[in-house]
Amino acid sequence: MRARDGDYPVSILPDMGLPNTMGEAEYVALAEEVASRIEVVHGYVIVCESPTPQHQQVARRLATAFESARPKEPCTRVQMETDVVLWHVPKFTFRRPDVVVYRCTADRNAKPEASDVELVVEVSSPSTDREDLVDKMAQYAAAGIPAYLVVRMSAGGEIIDTREFHLDAATRQYRAEAVMEHGVALSYPYKVVVPFEELTG
Repeated sequence: MRARDGDYPVSILPDMGLPNTMGEAEYVALAEEVASRIEVVHGYVIVCESPTPQHQQVARRLATAFESARPKEPCTRVQMETDVVLWHVPKFTFRRPDVVVYRCTADRNAKPEASDVELVVEVSSPSTDREDLVDKMAQYAAAGIPAYLVVRMSAGGEIIDTREFHLDAATRQYRAEAVMEHGVALSYPYKVVVPFEELTG
């Protein structure tokens, strides 16, 4: 069942007995198989769509490219579909980007806070384009994440382009840095170059 409250979708999973709003303590107490299917935005529960195999392949190969290019220093980690806490108050909000690059912390099991994150990546489809380029972009910027990468895919599973955004610290908004039409080529947080065909083939 789907409903709306203001600009944010509200989702309820009757079979799991989930409410449409949730605080941090309630989320932490959830079983992993339930928690992995939702995100919480401004306290509202959002059900995550199951990604396609092609989406997962692109995200996995991109994460591998980041991992392979990762320098020894400064210490960073690359993860897929890991909770990133954007803020705790006034309303608990976390997202689960397809790929995240973040600074190492003393606790290797700790989920990254936005303040630890260098880059988030979303692999976008026609059905998620608006959310990735409007809603998530605004939330990641508000949380102060320095860089955002959106890999835009067609309904047929090909990559249309990749859009790189860097944060303007003064305005807490992203500015367009580059539109890449043949491959991913980044210099931040470190150099990564991978042609689209290596992600989709």
